[in-house]
Amino acid sequence: MGVTSLEELWSAVESAATLRQAHDALLEVVPSREATRVEWRDFHLRAAEVYRRVAETDRGRQREALFLAEQQREKADKIAQGLAADAGARRKRRRRIEPGGSERTAAQAVRVPHRVGDPRYAVRLRDDAFTKAVRLAGFHSDYALAKAMGLNRSTVKRARDGELRPGARFISGALKALAPFEFEDLFEVETSD
Repeated sequence: MGVTSLEELWSAVESAATLRQAHDALLEVVPSREATRVEWRDFHLRAAEVYRRVAETDRGRQREALFLAEQQREKADKIAQGLAADAGARRKRRRRIEPGGSERTAAQAVRVPHRVGDPRYAVRLRDDAFTKAVRLAGFHSDYALAKAMGLNRSTVKRARDGELRPGARFISGALKALAPFEFEDLFEVETSD
């Protein structure tokens, strides 16, 4: 059996029809820790599009998929802003004339905009249900749970204490470690305009 190329893996990601399939497929294409910020930005942008498409096909998980799409877009935006700031620090900020005559800085040109009118989503842990699921799954410590989720213990503890909102890796790890519990059992999505 040959080695699967990155584009073949991305093809599998882009063909995901459910949120679970998207999570599992995206775990296969996550860049390495040594990856450049450009590679991470590109990953987050592609992941955002995958989640947006999944929101259209997996209607039962639409809100979660839209939340994850927005979260990925915001991560890409943050990286893009950092790249632009670094570029500006290395050389004088050059103004560039956009088609239509408007001037924009490099940071503004790279920024991935939030669409006006799009609602904002936030995922919150259902504390009681999550604690019950952890006990039922047989995890007696945050360390054991974190290990099963593929996360750092402090990340799990901070999320359980409400200091940190659950991100894509936390959600994916929780769904894997606490199966057969589903997203709605462990998390809730808050919407704000």
